[in-house]
Amino acid sequence: MKKKLSLCIRAFFSLIHIAFVKLFNIKGFHSAISQDLALTTKLHPHDGGIITLLKHIHAHRNVVLEAEGGDLKIGEGCFFNNGCMIVSHESITIGEYTCFGPNVLVYDHDHNFTSGISLHDSGYKTAPVVIGKNVWIGGNSVILRGTVIGDNCVIGAGSVIKGIYEDGSIVVQKRSEEIKRLRKEDEKKATV
Repeated sequence: MKKKLSLCIRAFFSLIHIAFVKLFNIKGFHSAISQDLALTTKLHPHDGGIITLLKHIHAHRNVVLEAEGGDLKIGEGCFFNNGCMIVSHESITIGEYTCFGPNVLVYDHDHNFTSGISLHDSGYKTAPVVIGKNVWIGGNSVILRGTVIGDNCVIGAGSVIKGIYEDGSIVVQKRSEEIKRLRKEDEKKATV
């Protein structure tokens, strides 16, 4: 009973949240009514950007979905764990039932370092990002511009992804760990 009441309250506040965002972004925000969004989920279409949410999107605390002049389309049944940030300047498309672990970042743009002017004024390089259906993206991963991830892929936690990954790929980036011991005299200096 308690769980059903909690679900009903979340659904009610999600509906109010969606209505509020739609009220101030009539052209830039499209959403099905049935969503499960935490109150701290930020939906921010601006500068002509468009966010489209199909039904049954689940977003936990502090998720940012932003279309800064670009298009962001999220398929049915996607799940975003705490702290995810998806920012589109051109186009990001996410297939249905894709799940994001905590703190996943997805960007379809990079700063244009080669422009020869200050970084603040340099603008961006953009390329679309496409994430397929039923993809699992592990926590603390970063997906960069121009990436295409096929259906049914698994991206290991902590990965930095850029490129094209075929359907059914499992991507794990190996990291080596090196542990060194302080010499006795270095230990004495470190404790002083």
